[in-house]
Amino acid sequence: MAARGTLRSNDNGTLLEAARAGIGILGGGEWLMARDMAEGRLVRILPDWAFDVDSGIYLVRPSAQLVSARTAAFLAWMREQCRDHMPWCRD
Repeated sequence: MAARGTLRSNDNGTLLEAARAGIGILGGGEWLMARDMAEGRLVRILPDWAFDVDSGIYLVRPSAQLVSARTAAFLAWMREQCRDHMPWCRD
């Protein structure tokens, strides 16, 4: 499927705002659009179609023997967010 149009961006926020404004369609992950779909701002137009990709959220930090308490707390929080709100997310 070839895309045509004048708006192209690699910024999810810009693309999401454009879709909300009715400027075009947006292909993206559930993590990006779930709230807008649940609240009726966006609707799924191709329910039987999905991207064939295996993507994820990656947290990157410097290699070290010890992880700071703040970093450990953030990692734990992110895992909780994934588990509770993103069923496709894995540790």
